[in-house]
Amino acid sequence: MRNVLKKLIYILAVLFFGSFTDLNAQGQPNCGFNRDFFDSSYIHWYQKAVEASTKTFLDNRGKVSRDTEFVVPVVFHFIHHPNFPPDKLFIVKALAEINADFSRLNADTINLRSKFKSRAANAKIRFVLVDKDQNGQPSNGYTARSSLTTFGVEPYQSYRTWHNMKFDTCGGISPWNTNKYLNIWVCSLKSPKSGRTYWAGFATPPKNAPRWGMFYRDSSIDGIVLDQSTYSNSSRSSTLTHEIGHYLGLRHVSGDPPAFFDSATMCSYDDSLFDTPRVLNQNYYTCDTTLNSCIEPTNDFPDMLENFMDYTGDRCRNTFTKQQVSLMRYCLNTLRPQLPKLIVTKMVTTTLFLLDVYPNPNKGSLNVDFKDPFSQGYSAFIYDCLGRKVVESPITQPKSILNLDGLSTGWYQLTIVNNQFEIVYRKSIYKD
Repeated sequence: MRNVLKKLIYILAVLFFGSFTDLNAQGQPNCGFNRDFFDSSYIHWYQKAVEASTKTFLDNRGKVSRDTEFVVPVVFHFIHHPNFPPDKLFIVKALAEINADFSRLNADTINLRSKFKSRAANAKIRFVLVDKDQNGQPSNGYTARSSLTTFGVEPYQSYRTWHNMKFDTCGGISPWNTNKYLNIWVCSLKSPKSGRTYWAGFATPPKNAPRWGMFYRDSSIDGIVLDQSTYSNSSRSSTLTHEIGHYLGLRHVSGDPPAFFDSATMCSYDDSLFDTPRVLNQNYYTCDTTLNSCIEPTNDFPDMLENFMDYTGDRCRNTFTKQQVSLMRYCLNTLRPQLPKLIVTKMVTTTLFLLDVYPNPNKGSLNVDFKDPFSQGYSAFIYDCLGRKVVESPITQPKSILNLDGLSTGWYQLTIVNNQFEIVYRKSIYKD
């Protein structure tokens, strides 16, 4: 009787919480990548990928060092209301945030609790807005289509109905080659039936992984979809970072248990990664650091609310763990091999290499002074917030000046490499 009562209380709690999140769907919609889309073949693949990512792996390009930087080309597709054309600042904001998140340069990393700091990792993945289309012609990095169509769906609606925004014939925009580009659709995900927005976004896992029983089994749906309200204000949004995590193979930290599961199996579901503590279910929009929903018999840790793959929201999420990074890089290297370019083969610890970069902010002239013994063969690269290389200059003197007059006001990343293409210095700079 006691177990029956426990189960009844749990079911009532789930039903109440479902109503609560539904009422708040307009303000804080969820991620559309959830338990309803998984089947046994996908879960089996995921566990195998986790196992493989923890070992040294090879592909036809040879061994990829853990310090290799992956560069991913990105194209946005906007399906917008005729009265509200695409906001180019959306692209700038989105690229700046994901590039910070995947290189662990996001300012809110300081909020990660000390007990988790040893688990945090830099994914060394950089996203670059394309400057040429599939035919080699100049591109501004996005396509657009004016439409009154909304593409939202109700919860538990068949997944085959979720992808109309990805087809010209359905009022959307067909993707660029999904083997070579990360396609991101931005449109209205408001349900035409209820008028509510249930999902902030959703993503497909690596395209060579099992499709969890999806209707479409080809590359025509591969990519990420965001609701157009995701970046409607100036505050931080971690939604795209979360969805890229799915696109690169990550599960939610909860492992996505079924909606109704017996109390005896609570906390038995997991994302299969050892450095993300077990959680009972996704934590919805909270930063309550007292939460410890799953007590583990050894090495117990509280819920890692700061993890990008929980539902805790923008004010709390700020970190990927080392094993999450390992799995994403594995999926890029083995399941999306045509997508990234490999840029860096080795990272040199910056504390072993001394130089001064000043003034910062600067007015268009940046001094680079080597304090270590100087030799020939260094180059400076500067990247904008879209991940694009905007300055490339050889450094021929121990005291050099980089001319940044041609750059607009804003944040940039300075990277200095040697002739083995090893990074010896990296710093964020501001052009005033």
